[in-house]
Amino acid sequence: MKVRLELEGQRFGKLLVKSPAYQNKYGGWFWNCECDCGNKTVVSVGHLRDGHTKSCGCLNRITKHGMCGTPEYNIWRAMVQRCSNPKYQTYRHYGGRGISVCDRWMRFENFYADMGERPTSKLTIERENNNDGYSPDNCIWADWTSQSRNKRLSVRNTSGHVGVSWNERLNKWIVRIMANYKDINLGSFIDLPDAIAARKFGEFKYWEGRGIGGI
Repeated sequence: MKVRLELEGQRFGKLLVKSPAYQNKYGGWFWNCECDCGNKTVVSVGHLRDGHTKSCGCLNRITKHGMCGTPEYNIWRAMVQRCSNPKYQTYRHYGGRGISVCDRWMRFENFYADMGERPTSKLTIERENNNDGYSPDNCIWADWTSQSRNKRLSVRNTSGHVGVSWNERLNKWIVRIMANYKDINLGSFIDLPDAIAARKFGEFKYWEGRGIGGI
């Protein structure tokens, strides 16, 4: 009987080894692996160590189309990760609250066929209904201005308005806005109505004001 090599936690290409799956009749071990794209697969120890298998199969499909490393592929990969990988840094805001990627879009080719090439470098993928998942009928290419307007309230928000939050240390309402790819401080206010008014003025100035670029 062959001795089982301990591969748990090791990475081979896009595959992270999770746990032993089974041993075949010849004594060879097979391991449960998780691909960076979110899919799971079982691979023999030999194919892992000699580089024969480096992904769940998505790497071969993407490489065949020459899209690996493109902005569209990177956006797709991040989308899948934040919805399916609990260790991903923003998972709690997506998969952690029930946002998922539709079955069709778990393959990059389908995602690219539906969304096409990103029109400009300033656009990224946005869900039109912020409470629904990623699918062809709920997603568009959008700039950061549109995304900021569609932003949901934080669970810790007590003002009822995006961009207006209470600072206990200052004992004031803090007003912020994202514009021109920067987080801008619009000031601090004792009274909530004044803070809300400052935020609305900031939205007009940075998002709607003529000649002033949005985020």
